[in-house]
Amino acid sequence: MASTRESSGKGLRAGNAAAVLLVAAITAAFAAMSPTPGNAAQDAKRPAGVGPADAASADSASASAAPQTSAHARADVAPPDAAAVLTAIHQVDSKGADAAEVANGSFATYWYGHAFELAGVQYYTGFVWETAERYGKPGEDDIGPTTPVNLSEATFIRDDPSSERPWKFRGMEPTIGEFGAWERAPEVDPRRKPREFRTASGKLVLAVPTESFENGITISAYTLLVFTPPEKRQDESKDKVWAYAGNVIAGEDNGPACADGDVMPCTRSEGELVFSAHGVADLPQVTVQFTGTTISGPGKTRKLGAADAVAYTYDAARKEYVAR
Repeated sequence: MASTRESSGKGLRAGNAAAVLLVAAITAAFAAMSPTPGNAAQDAKRPAGVGPADAASADSASASAAPQTSAHARADVAPPDAAAVLTAIHQVDSKGADAAEVANGSFATYWYGHAFELAGVQYYTGFVWETAERYGKPGEDDIGPTTPVNLSEATFIRDDPSSERPWKFRGMEPTIGEFGAWERAPEVDPRRKPREFRTASGKLVLAVPTESFENGITISAYTLLVFTPPEKRQDESKDKVWAYAGNVIAGEDNGPACADGDVMPCTRSEGELVFSAHGVADLPQVTVQFTGTTISGPGKTRKLGAADAVAYTYDAARKEYVAR
């Protein structure tokens, strides 16, 4: 297989030696920085790199992922845009575009941005997904429903809003997990709002609403991400600031597949995501409560109710949320 990612979708992304050294240097700086705005390392200008690949941005999965601001973060200062996030992570000048080719045929695409406040500090994080690097001929890459993309992030903290640079670069992580299918990230659903939960230890759990389409069925879900303030990490060499924590289903609509009931009964469901404390665990339980209808048998449907709710808890060994 020509792609650097294994057919199972769990392979590590390759990079050239120079890129690895650069990422290591930036990541080390991230761990060493103080969260206090105005750190000199945060003020350093980022170098520009290669230009964007025009073909990547036209149908990118980030088209609807405009930066989001939580109720805990003021929106009077515009956060860094997609191009600034790409530059912070990949040192490329996308010339204002939300996607760019970064290395050996790999494309980086801005996915989602979120502003929030935690312990009196105002943060903004931009997330970017990247495809695997390519070394073979076009068409030789093994891409299928289990082929994920890499997820990376760049985080900024807000400084003096009257300054020329009100958002100061805090740090970046070249990988916080893998997600998606067919080597694409799920689309962010702008109709639903993100959900947040603040833990007793000072972490933030973020649920980003997404939507995907498979076999004539529109699937609603939430991508779960966990933010640990850099100074609260127990092991700076192993613990991530941001970490992908899984995906939970939150509804389906088989309208395109059911053909007005001629092929199968038409059903539609919606799920409300609810965070709740879970015993002595720091990370909360995630419950999805469903309404609507589902198929109950050949040619039959039924209404969804309280008994259909699905609860998820964090599995530390798998490092993601799993259904109970």
